[in-house]
Amino acid sequence: MPAATLAPDSRTPRTRRTNRVVLALLGLLLAAAGAAGLAAGLGAFGDDVRTRTVIPPATRDWVSRHDWFWILVAAGCILVALLALRWLLAQTSTNRIGALELESDRRPGRTVMTARALTDAVADEIGSYRGVRGSSAGLLGDRAAPTLLVRATLDGRADPAEVRTRIQTDALAHARHALDAPDLPVRLELRLATGSRRDPR
Repeated sequence: MPAATLAPDSRTPRTRRTNRVVLALLGLLLAAAGAAGLAAGLGAFGDDVRTRTVIPPATRDWVSRHDWFWILVAAGCILVALLALRWLLAQTSTNRIGALELESDRRPGRTVMTARALTDAVADEIGSYRGVRGSSAGLLGDRAAPTLLVRATLDGRADPAEVRTRIQTDALAHARHALDAPDLPVRLELRLATGSRRDPR
């Protein structure tokens, strides 16, 4: 199967889409404000605007006569803070799957397996291989069409190609058999542990 570029697994597609929209709008707003300020400072809107203070005296007087203005400002700040908090909470939303339905036809009943039962078994098996210092696994995407994410840290005692081949032929084959999904997509990430050295034998 040819190699493919995979999207990051840390956030859901909705979260990534929201990030792009929010950051794009914020960038355009700040760019427009900066361009307007620069143009005003260069006299593009006339000398009157260029020499005017940021807050004219008339505005300061109006604000000092209306106490409710600061209440409105406080409410606006609270709203901005709540929107920022909502955005931060959205960053914690991931596309990891907590459980799997093993039967597509629900009429005779449902068989549900926790994702951790599978991923822990996969990680434990890979972690027992020679040349592997540690491993982890997770299921991503949709319950009906999950993707198995496998990460393994190598200690240099075995050739990475041999470790990859064993993972593919053993651990991943066992996972596909357990799910009865021979075409289960897998994202395999291998990395060499810091300070490790290749075994010369």
